[in-house]
Amino acid sequence: MRFPHHPAKHARPALFTPQPFLAYRRRLGAPIARAPPQIVLGFAPNRVRRAAARLGARPIPDATDLFVSGRGPAAIGLAATRGVGGPALAIAVEELAAIGARRFLSVGFAGSLAAELEVGTTVLCSRALRDEGTSFHYARPSTWAWPTRELYLRLADRLRRLRVPFAVGSSWTVDAPYRETIAEVRSVRARGVRTVEMEASAPFTVARVRGRQSAALLTVSDLLDERGWTPRPTTRSIDCSRSRSRRSGPSAPRRRRGPGASAHAPRAPEGARFNSAAARSRATLLRRSS
Repeated sequence: MRFPHHPAKHARPALFTPQPFLAYRRRLGAPIARAPPQIVLGFAPNRVRRAAARLGARPIPDATDLFVSGRGPAAIGLAATRGVGGPALAIAVEELAAIGARRFLSVGFAGSLAAELEVGTTVLCSRALRDEGTSFHYARPSTWAWPTRELYLRLADRLRRLRVPFAVGSSWTVDAPYRETIAEVRSVRARGVRTVEMEASAPFTVARVRGRQSAALLTVSDLLDERGWTPRPTTRSIDCSRSRSRRSGPSAPRRRRGPGASAHAPRAPEGARFNSAAARSRATLLRRSS
């Protein structure tokens, strides 16, 4: 079976885009805000609001759950998506790009497929295995979706300068969390994949097609291996400055990282650990609800 079903889909323009929707809202009298050029995308409005309050970001008038820190070309927006998964991120990138956003950093949670990535580890995504549906409506089938090289390298450099501990790795983007199998976990791990989540390949692909930049930072919230699923510790939050997991039981054998980085996304240092205020501040955006 072909997917998408129509063979010439990628050569045809979309029937409906954000621009007519924005025009429709204007006709109804709804003012349309201008988005900052840089956007950090979070997955829950309450977390984004807490992050905005902590950073002193101000709400953008006439925009729901969109905040801005700074002014002019250096301004950074904090935005909450409505929902999870590839479609939610694709819609957010489409609509924010239509009102001025040019660079997107998605931050969220991921499951660890590698024993060395413990709960609380921050992972800079070097590429995403396309196993969701949304990205295939934007670009022809391929194995990987890539972050924008320039943004990826700038982010890695900034994390090092801020002494934020992080690892680098490929991620498996799949939108059916209750249908992940042992065979799939073994297969993707053999490709060098270190995490599993539901979003990264979609914004990477949409941003590229729309001429925008995209990258992703993930925080390990749970573990997935042949033994099954190990949830995060029963603590109120995950602090990215802490590298140790409280999970019990013997550790799984350490697995070598496969060929995760390439010329598209050069490998950055993995695993340097620091205990910094910068890490704790950034972790606020990723904090779980109580």
